[in-house]
Amino acid sequence: MRRILVLLLLLLARIPAVESATNERPNVVILLADDLGWRDLGCYDGPVNTPTIDSLAKGGTHFSHFYSGAAVCSPSRAVLLTGRAHVRSGIYSWINDHDQRSHLPTGEVTIAEVLQRSGYQTSHFGKWHLGLPSKQFPDKPVPSDHGFDYWFATGNNAQPSHLNPRNFIRNGKAVGELQGYACDLVVDEAISWLERHAKKDQPFFLNLWFHEPHAPLAAPPGIVKRYGDATNPANVYSGTIENTDLAIKRLIDKLHAIDKPENTLIIYSSDNGSYRADRVGELRGTKGSNYEGGIRVPGIFFWPNHIAPGKLESEPAGLVDLLPTLVLLDEAGAYLAPTWDNVRAGAERGALLPGIDLSSRLDERVSSSSNRGSSTDPSGYYIYGQLVSPCVVVILKSYSETKNTFLMKELRKGCTISAKVHLFSKACSLYWVDLVCTEYPTQLNAIALRSTQ
Repeated sequence: MRRILVLLLLLLARIPAVESATNERPNVVILLADDLGWRDLGCYDGPVNTPTIDSLAKGGTHFSHFYSGAAVCSPSRAVLLTGRAHVRSGIYSWINDHDQRSHLPTGEVTIAEVLQRSGYQTSHFGKWHLGLPSKQFPDKPVPSDHGFDYWFATGNNAQPSHLNPRNFIRNGKAVGELQGYACDLVVDEAISWLERHAKKDQPFFLNLWFHEPHAPLAAPPGIVKRYGDATNPANVYSGTIENTDLAIKRLIDKLHAIDKPENTLIIYSSDNGSYRADRVGELRGTKGSNYEGGIRVPGIFFWPNHIAPGKLESEPAGLVDLLPTLVLLDEAGAYLAPTWDNVRAGAERGALLPGIDLSSRLDERVSSSSNRGSSTDPSGYYIYGQLVSPCVVVILKSYSETKNTFLMKELRKGCTISAKVHLFSKACSLYWVDLVCTEYPTQLNAIALRSTQ
């Protein structure tokens, strides 16, 4: 399948070799909320009772600055699955299957395809919103064309609401009206798949994208009343989140019943920020805005005995980083299963992906005091992205002339560059660098640089 290789200079400090607790390939579960705000969950100081999700954060690592792939649904989901900027797949905004040809191209390589090639069983449950066939455009691809062996999905939102939806499709066949709430229905289907279809001798990738708390809203009245007037949209909104938390508990109980907790990596996030201004904290903007409120979301990683428990990570990260974190390319271009040994080796080589590998921020065996560069060590910074003409390098901390010389030398390996450094914000030690890349004048992506110190 066609791939456009990007120039990725991932200059991470070397991590000492450590024997893995297990070299078995972990199961991978991604849980994605729809329009969940950065300040909704209990573990992010939000008002909603979410003990199950909070326990994932407590038992794993959660990010204070985690970002969606875009400020609206479809492009963000494309970023999550491909690990690439959504403009590269031609998805610029949310998709309406009835009047748009837009869909995730089959030429894009997804997490599901990569894991499928590595022997994983793959499944998708819940909202899809990356294009499904319609009467007007019957030839659009479906999840199975993107690496999912089994799928149970809606093209967009649950209709007419989260209660008794009638627009689910199972492996290409409409199933008609269902009884219950959307979050329970997708978890029921996922549990059924685990019981009836998943093979015990193979690891699995379970991709579950909830509809909640996207409108139109519906939640059990008993739950909604815990937040006040059951007719208040804010209370119904909170009720959908708590109801989803209860559904997640049932799924996790099943996951831990069929395999040891340390054999399953669980990732939780949201496709974009909330549309409610009261659920983004002090951040500016909401869903649809590229200000922080529209794109900062929860980011939780749970994998007992592998990921540091109870850690709040302040290093910025996002959905674009999931694919290179889960799966890296080896030197010959073959896909690797996501064991820690493979992740570490790939990080040391540099991966051909625009996101970055987050394993050094998650591995509980790597101390936060590990050497990640000093004031004179150029490896204290790493670069990710693709050279463009022109492009901007963003530097999150000031750097010395030694580092500047080193970094410009590394950049020039890709093409001839003229650069000029500008002070962007003295208070935040932010700089930006104009680059002119003569060899690649038509490429349209960004390159950034971050401090690992």
